[in-house]
Amino acid sequence: MLEIKNLCVSRGGKPILSGIDLSPEPKAMTAVLGKNGCGKSTLVSCVNRELPFDGEILLNGKSIRKMSPKERARFVSFLPQKLPAPHISVEELVGMGRNPYLGIGKRLTAGDRLRVRSAMEAVGIASLSDCFADEISGGERQKAYLAMTVVQDTGLMIFDEPTTYMDVTGACAFMKFLDGLKKNCGKTVLAVMHDLGQAVRWADNVAVISEKKLFFYGSVEKCLEERVIETVFGVNRHEADGEVFFSAE
Repeated sequence: MLEIKNLCVSRGGKPILSGIDLSPEPKAMTAVLGKNGCGKSTLVSCVNRELPFDGEILLNGKSIRKMSPKERARFVSFLPQKLPAPHISVEELVGMGRNPYLGIGKRLTAGDRLRVRSAMEAVGIASLSDCFADEISGGERQKAYLAMTVVQDTGLMIFDEPTTYMDVTGACAFMKFLDGLKKNCGKTVLAVMHDLGQAVRWADNVAVISEKKLFFYGSVEKCLEERVIETVFGVNRHEADGEVFFSAE
């Protein structure tokens, strides 16, 4: 579904990413890991056509350079780190996820509205339907945008550090929801993550970026077996009650 070939990105003449080749496994969750500033967010921003790049990015075999924004939005949805807070209702915000399927001037159909309501109920924000997006909490707004990506109904869903501003309970619920989308709806999930323990708990595969290159791509099991995270991040691994976590000590 997604193929990244020899991706190279530079800013001001300084290389950020070099020769990245990555084809995430379909209908699985891939966590993108790396130290701060390594280019994780740059990678997913390129897939969303937010940054210029050299190399090739294909969606279902077609170059994203040859896709219109609307066409691309039918294949891939993207939830960035920084979320705007427009003065529109939560229901209107979630409904914007259906825009790739509407013609000019067309309004949401009854079916579209049903999708919107179902998505809001699934993420737990149905009661916020009439609230304004700029007047709810950051966590609630994040859920609203998650619902918007759900109603966009794409095979590939990309998230850039989606749980950064969430507490432990909220982050766990968010990741459990993504896991359900993968298992029950066959979604392919690509998530930039900063919590290493959370990544190995929820992801099927791990892509680790280091020194501008793809240092490792493979299953979580292989990543742990080869001690990739310890090598790249300089951390220690601990295991308790079947859970894996990492610390600097």
